[in-house]
Amino acid sequence: EGARDTRGRAPCVKAPVPSMAQGFTRGLLLLLLASLAAGQESCPADGSGSGSCGATAQGSAANRSSTCRAQGFDPDKLGCKTCRVLKQRLIQNGLDASPLTAECLGCCQEEPAQEIWKKALLIADASTQDRDQDLHDFIKRKAPRIRNLEVDYQEGSWPALELSMDDGSDRVLRADVRGWKSDHLVEFVNSRLEAAAEDGESGAMGNGAWSAEIQSCSG
Repeated sequence: EGARDTRGRAPCVKAPVPSMAQGFTRGLLLLLLASLAAGQESCPADGSGSGSCGATAQGSAANRSSTCRAQGFDPDKLGCKTCRVLKQRLIQNGLDASPLTAECLGCCQEEPAQEIWKKALLIADASTQDRDQDLHDFIKRKAPRIRNLEVDYQEGSWPALELSMDDGSDRVLRADVRGWKSDHLVEFVNSRLEAAAEDGESGAMGNGAWSAEIQSCSG
């Protein structure tokens, strides 16, 4: 039944001392368990995944949307270009743009890159300028400053902008610009026309803008 010492206690038994090999094996096992635990707790950076990962990503997106809407931004529709324009307007008015711009950029989405075109042609009926002061302002004051933009008067035509390449292809982007404000026309051309984009908002004085208009009128 086991020997006891004179005080009635069981004799002490020494625990076996682990060998070096056993210690090394245990260390590897702990590292493996730690690695597996880290892998289970991490979620893909793109928000994909299932189970707790998917729930975490959805919860984060919902919190972001709620925060942005509380700040007055709609993350589903807000483009980051708008935030950069907002920053410029605030600075121009002598205001501190940092806090509001940071909130805006935290809620926006980058717009897909727009295709940049080589040439632009504004088509309009000359008499339309008598009724449309914005079109008149654009043609007389702003079009001459935009390189690679020509004005072509066609009787009976509604105002339209046609963007094209100079590589011999037939691809044309046509925009109906009836009722557009003069500044909107400038912004559209500057954002889509290569030469205008390089020269900034005001564009550059083109050599052929007025000559093309005169040729069309006299032709």
